[in-house]
Amino acid sequence: MKSYKIKSLIWLCCFIATAVFYYNFEQQLTFENQITNASVVDMEFEDTVEDERQDSKKSGTVND
Repeated sequence: MKSYKIKSLIWLCCFIATAVFYYNFEQQLTFENQITNASVVDMEFEDTVEDERQDSKKSGTVND
């Protein structure tokens, strides 16, 4: 009777360890897929005259 309980405990520990391993493995694959499938947006910005004036005021130079 005692050996049955020990075997059951060992099987339970193995099952839990395997479940945790597979869960972490799946999370890692999901994370890698999210990184590789990330989309990047290309945007172009143009500085206006007002932006340049604000930048020059912040730096202390005037470019009029």
